[in-house]
Amino acid sequence: MRKNPKWKNWLQWYEVNGGSRTIKDQYRELLRKYNRSSLLVLCAQLSVAFAYGPEGETSANDELTKRLIVWLFPPGLVSKINEFAKQDRIIFFQAQLRYIAAEVIRLGADITEKLPAIENFDVGELLLRASELMYLKHPDQPDPFDQLANRISQFLPIYEIDLPNDPFMLQLRFYIFLTVIIPRLPPEKRIFDIDKLFKDHFGFELTTFRQFMYAFGMHALMMRMDEKPSRGTEDCGLRVSTFKNATVSHEQINAMFATVSFSWENLKGAKETKGYANFDFLKDQPYFLFKEALYCLDYEFGMGKLESSVIWRIVKRTMDKNKGDEYLGFWGYVFEDYVAWLFETYSLPRFNKVYPSPKYIDDPSKEICDTIIICGSTAILIESKLATCASIVRYGGDYAAMRDFLEERLVTTVGVRQLRTAIDNLTSLPAQCLPVWLAGVTKLIPVIITKDDIGSCWYVNKYLNDRFEVDLNRKKYKGISICPLVSMSIASLERCMKELKSRHFSDVLEQRIRANRDMIWTFEMASKYVDRGPARDLPEHVAILHRYSEEMISGLGIHD
Repeated sequence: MRKNPKWKNWLQWYEVNGGSRTIKDQYRELLRKYNRSSLLVLCAQLSVAFAYGPEGETSANDELTKRLIVWLFPPGLVSKINEFAKQDRIIFFQAQLRYIAAEVIRLGADITEKLPAIENFDVGELLLRASELMYLKHPDQPDPFDQLANRISQFLPIYEIDLPNDPFMLQLRFYIFLTVIIPRLPPEKRIFDIDKLFKDHFGFELTTFRQFMYAFGMHALMMRMDEKPSRGTEDCGLRVSTFKNATVSHEQINAMFATVSFSWENLKGAKETKGYANFDFLKDQPYFLFKEALYCLDYEFGMGKLESSVIWRIVKRTMDKNKGDEYLGFWGYVFEDYVAWLFETYSLPRFNKVYPSPKYIDDPSKEICDTIIICGSTAILIESKLATCASIVRYGGDYAAMRDFLEERLVTTVGVRQLRTAIDNLTSLPAQCLPVWLAGVTKLIPVIITKDDIGSCWYVNKYLNDRFEVDLNRKKYKGISICPLVSMSIASLERCMKELKSRHFSDVLEQRIRANRDMIWTFEMASKYVDRGPARDLPEHVAILHRYSEEMISGLGIHD
């Protein structure tokens, strides 16, 4: 069983200098002292130096922390900062760089470009002041579900800051969506021509775009894998000249760069936003184009760019609400099938029998739920949901907006309600109305899997389970045991796939329930089967990644 989670607090500047807390206007005045291009390049260099991203690393390890304290703080503060580090305080973490980059972008270009670059030993102050500004106090609410929604709105941004996932899976997963899952959907669900939609909007082929995204991602990864002490202090930009011999036109290369990056000349859309962790502009344009080089300001956002371009740019810029809802519904089908594909590909039928889109025998037009996994006499009922939480809800700190989102997207019409309906039907309908493989089931475990990371976040499982438990009378389900509802994200599911080659999925879920019966912890905190970092021992993913690499080499003509 897991130990209780250990809380670590990040260090803030006022604790170091004994002054008052930083306010945003004060922080912006501090940024205005320095050359803004150099600040953005510095964010890219430090992201590399700290190796943020690969292996799910979102904060600096002890060795890097010790080395970079000396570099980023004035000599008079080094021993004091080291003492805080020895107390297990977090000195450096990924979101500090996101915050600096976002604020620099909002300031806009320094027209003269004559301001000085920041000195190394002044950088630490910028980082710790950013830490101060990434805090929002949430007053308690009297209603228990309002309070749970309040806790989720408080912890979701923090969970995002320290996501346990390896970001490269964002790109690989979406590549699998495009090349494996969509082609295997039944014709009635393939209602959009994604390649045509993409080309109509962007002006170049989706195949070419994903090849560039692979090249960009590999460059960012290799920069962080370099073990030289100087890693990140050198120029970590991806030179435009790298693609001079590519087999695509110069015009297409420029269009590609414009899709993922910004420069001071074309900067637009970096508006003031509500919430301390709202980095939507960086998610949309994670590269800074400066002096013929692309600087990756955030590894995770760079890896998510393939998906965000294909889904969100097209929805927001080409579709009205009705068409957009239909488009997102299509991606809901894709996600549901990906969940089923994971089980079909990796879990052994000896332990986990997979039944995607199971239907009632007496009414084949109705699905019982998205997927059912049979583990001996236990049936796991799965609802797979995109559950994409809008930025204004995710970062706004408004418990009411968060509760409305949870109710609409995961409780009242889908998710919890669907699972309750399925359980009622499976325990009340005559046997001849149900698939024969459900005969002998004595235990049901309801599960919600979200594509969004919210499914594994602090307090979300408790909210969903408490809503599931409302008016649940277990006594009426004679002979059937109903387990608490479990929620998890797709990233958590991917990381537990290796376990399903030798054990029941029900074992994983029931251990998670036992480890934290109030269901407050993140899935990773409660599960002994799911750890931080990349999803391991997934050979089919590795084979697909190899195909992706070969596609990039043959498509762009780039070998180095």
